[in-house]
Amino acid sequence: MNQRHAAMLDRLAGNGQATVQELSAMTGVSLVTIRNDLAALERDGFIRRTHGGAALLETDNIARRLSIRHEQKLAIARLAASLVENGETVLIESGSANALLARELAVRKVQIVAANLFVARQVHPGDPARVVVLGGVYQPDSEGLVGALARKGLAEANFSKAFLGMDGFTARSGFTNHDMMRAEFGAAVAALPGDCYILADSVKFGRTAMARICGLEDLAGVVTNRDLATEFADIIRSSRAALHLA
Repeated sequence: MNQRHAAMLDRLAGNGQATVQELSAMTGVSLVTIRNDLAALERDGFIRRTHGGAALLETDNIARRLSIRHEQKLAIARLAASLVENGETVLIESGSANALLARELAVRKVQIVAANLFVARQVHPGDPARVVVLGGVYQPDSEGLVGALARKGLAEANFSKAFLGMDGFTARSGFTNHDMMRAEFGAAVAALPGDCYILADSVKFGRTAMARICGLEDLAGVVTNRDLATEFADIIRSSRAALHLA
């Protein structure tokens, strides 16, 4: 993926959609070039073409999602990794920022309880980190492990911190996910002892997905980008959860 394609995806991630004219003005290339770019991004499964523009295609495929706002997600992951002490056992759920967190922690002496096979594979041969993978229903697109068996596995895994992903947050809905089984698993994690954190790109705040994960009262902290809208920063700061801005 070239830099122009990455910039276009970042714009779509922030606004949801954009016109061909807007993308042309942003990148400084012709309308014809933008249309060709959009055709290529659609073939690769990143976007869907709309009349006169494009919209970001919602997908659980972590490898594809890593290409969108990668630097922002990497900053989130590195800040989250700084909250983990050597020797700790942490649970890492699904999501692109969580996958980057797993890679940051792979080079340290920690134990990772993974609820996602993509996350587990971020620990490579020779890395000092150890991985325990929960069982459960396998979701091929996201590579997540969910369902009753995954939730039962939580009883056997003692961890001091947990890191969850999400698809949306509003003051009314709390943290939500479009996948009900992921939301159920996240809710089970948030209800356990230990510090639970949400890792999320700031563009997800203000959206509402189908299933509730938890509320701010269930969290030790939220890790997101420093461009988080003031409205949501104030809501988090007024709660018991700490706000960590990358």
